[in-house]
Amino acid sequence: MNFLWNLANKNLSRSRARTIVSIVAIAIAVIMVVFMRGLISGMLATTFENHIYYKAGHIRMIDQEYQVKEHLMSLNYTVNGFDNEGYTGMAESLKQIEGVEQVVPRLKFGAMVSLEDDLVAMQGWGVIPEEEVRFIKIDQMITEGRMVKTGEREIVMGAGLLNEIGQQVGGKVTFLYTTAFDSLQASTFQVVGRLESNLDMLNDNLFFLPLDQAQAILEMPGEVTELLVITPHYREADSVLPRMEEWLAAHDSSGKYTLQFWNRDYDLIEIFSLATVIYNFIYIFILMLACFVLVNTLIMIVNERKREIGMMSALGLKAREILYLFAMEGVIIGFWGSVIGVVIGGIITKIFSVVGLNYEEAMEGMSSEFLFEPVFYTSFSLENLIFPFILGIVVVTIACIIPARMAARLEPNEALR
Repeated sequence: MNFLWNLANKNLSRSRARTIVSIVAIAIAVIMVVFMRGLISGMLATTFENHIYYKAGHIRMIDQEYQVKEHLMSLNYTVNGFDNEGYTGMAESLKQIEGVEQVVPRLKFGAMVSLEDDLVAMQGWGVIPEEEVRFIKIDQMITEGRMVKTGEREIVMGAGLLNEIGQQVGGKVTFLYTTAFDSLQASTFQVVGRLESNLDMLNDNLFFLPLDQAQAILEMPGEVTELLVITPHYREADSVLPRMEEWLAAHDSSGKYTLQFWNRDYDLIEIFSLATVIYNFIYIFILMLACFVLVNTLIMIVNERKREIGMMSALGLKAREILYLFAMEGVIIGFWGSVIGVVIGGIITKIFSVVGLNYEEAMEGMSSEFLFEPVFYTSFSLENLIFPFILGIVVVTIACIIPARMAARLEPNEALR
C-alpha cells in the first residue's frame, strides 16, 4: 500500500499543471460551500432566535381561538387559568414540570397615537420586566433610559416609533386602545427608555409597559394573551413537550388551551427547517460540478498511460491495486483542494461573521412579521469547517471511481499494443 501511495504522489507530480488546476477547482467549490453554509447557518440561527424571542418561545400556550384570530389582536381569548383564577397559578404549576426553566407571560394589544391629522398604529406588550430581561436581554437594547418598572405608568418605545410620533425619553405619550369590553380608551404613560434593534418590528411598531399596568388599563386582571415556556435550550424542548401535553390533558378538561412548538406550528419556520436539509444537497451538487474537472483530468491520465498500465499489469499488479492507485491520486487532489478551500473559506467566513452582509435595500418593504434582520452575519464554527472538508473528500473519492475502474479494466495485451 505504501508503494501505491508513493507512486500516486509521483504520478501527480508528472503533470503539475493539470494537478494544480484540479486542486484549484476543488478548492473553489469547497470555499463556496464553507461560505454558503456559514451564511445560511447564521441567517437561520438569527431568524430562529428572533422567532423564539418575539413570537413562540420554545413552547407557547395560548387559547385555541386566539390561534386563529391572533392577527386581529383579539383580547377575548386569553390565558386566565383553568377556572378563571388567573394565569399566575398556571405559570407556577408549569415551572414544576421537569425541564421548564422559565415561563414568560405577555399581554399583547393594539394601540394608536394621534398625530395631528394622522393616526400612528403600534403594538403594546404588557410584560414582567425581570422576565423579559432574563429571556431576551431587552436591557441591552435600550440605548437611552432604562427598562420599565412593575407598578409604574411607564413605557419603553422603539427608536423609530419615538421619532415618528416626535417624542423622546422623559416625555409623555397618550395612546388610544380598545379594552377587553370593546370600549375605546386613552391612557398617558411616561417614556423611560429608547430601544434600538436590527428588527423593524421592535424599532417601528412596539412599546413595552408593565404587565400589571396593561391589565389595569385593558380591564383584564390576571389575564395574558400567551405564556411562553422556556427550556434550557430550544433543542431540548422536544423532550419537555410530552410532559407538558400530559400536564395540560390532566388539568384542561374543556380543551380551551393549546401548545405550539417553536418549529412545528409555524409555516415559515417549518419551511426554513426543511431548507437546511435541501441546502445540503446543493452543497453536494456544487462539489460534483467541480469534480467534472478532476474526472476529466484522470480520464486523460488513464488514456495517456495505457501502456504504462499494461506494463504494470503484466508485471503482476492486480486490477484492484490499479484501481487503488488512481483512486489515491484523486483522493490526494481532493484532500489538498479541501484543505485549501476550508482555510480560505474559513477566513472569509470569519471576516463576515464580524462585519456582516447588509441586505437592507433588498429587504425594503418586507413585512416586519418575518423577523428578518437586514444584516446577516455568517456563522463561524468548527462544524461548518469540518462538514465541507469531509464532504469534499467523500464526493471527490466517489467521483474518482469512474476513471479508476476504467484503468483497472484495461487488458494488459490491449494496453501494451
